[in-house]
Amino acid sequence: MRAIIRWLGASLLTLTACATPPAAPTPTTTTTSARPAPVEASTLQDRDWGVVRAPALGLKLALPEAKAWLPPGGRAATSASFELRHEPTSTSLSMRRWRASRLPRMEVCEAELRARSADLAVVDESNLVARRDVRVPQGFVTRITLVALPGTNTRVAGQAVAVGAGIGECLALVARTECAGEAELAERLRLLDVALAHVRLTHVEDRVPEPQPISR
Repeated sequence: MRAIIRWLGASLLTLTACATPPAAPTPTTTTTSARPAPVEASTLQDRDWGVVRAPALGLKLALPEAKAWLPPGGRAATSASFELRHEPTSTSLSMRRWRASRLPRMEVCEAELRARSADLAVVDESNLVARRDVRVPQGFVTRITLVALPGTNTRVAGQAVAVGAGIGECLALVARTECAGEAELAERLRLLDVALAHVRLTHVEDRVPEPQPISR
């Protein structure tokens, strides 16, 4: 597993070359002798980025293949949490935002998250892929942690966790995924890392519905 972690970390350093959700890559011409690397039938593609909003939490973020992220089982969001699932890859994303002490520490926010989410991985040198702190959303300091884990059978799993501390509140975003190989896992973690690093607070204009035409 440690060899996989080192490989994933190196792959993420190579793949994470930009700080904003990238545009879809320009198609290139391939020759008949080229042999593409084997990938899963369903992968999370670096394309069709769009903004997904959690109005009850006052949060929004950009996700790849945004239209494929849907509430699991058609469940509606609550004031405490918001969940989405990328059905083609069974990748899940949950968001939370809750009140805390006036100046909470990130470690306290993480401890409270773990009390609510028993399946979060315990991070150590055997599974840590990457970790960084970002000042997003506005008024928060957020730590993003990427981990690789054994999956079912011969598969590999990963978690991307963002925990933020602001003035009087905490927030958390947790993405979970599982796939067949290390290369695919590295790409999914890269995309999830970019997405989590671009979480934003919604503004008044995000909550006001579009005006409807007056019926005559």
